[in-house]
Amino acid sequence: MRVPLLFALAAVACGAPALRGGETAPPGREPPGRCVASYRTAACIDRDRGKLDHPVRVYLVEDASRKRMLVVARPSYDSLVIRAPAAEGTERVFQVIVEGGDGGRVLHDFRLPASGRGDGRMAVSTEFSEAPTEPTKVSAKVTRVAIACRLTPDEAAQ
Repeated sequence: MRVPLLFALAAVACGAPALRGGETAPPGREPPGRCVASYRTAACIDRDRGKLDHPVRVYLVEDASRKRMLVVARPSYDSLVIRAPAAEGTERVFQVIVEGGDGGRVLHDFRLPASGRGDGRMAVSTEFSEAPTEPTKVSAKVTRVAIACRLTPDEAAQ
């Protein structure tokens, strides 16, 4: 029997996961700041290009010291908070790796337009390569997508 991909990804994140490149926060207890931009997922597909419902809201937040962080709100899960963006071409990239107790690793990759206008994109992957970087940051390239979504601006949430 084939285990659904989404369940397999959730299983890696269950049971005392370690995060690199970010932290978790209970819903409603995310770090304070001013919402600069808000996005919702759209047109999500799985690795077999099948349509997938993956409801995620993404907020670009500026704290009191004017540093920007990404807050990723997922139903039934704690929010992900990613504080170390990287610039890559015309995109601002936020990445976090969730490491399960069984050695499984999942990369969450979020790319927003540096201009602040237009769609962004996100990917979730268990197959990726990493470049050396500081211990609290992540610099990775997806080699095979497990879930991919377009991030569309959510003007109502700002």
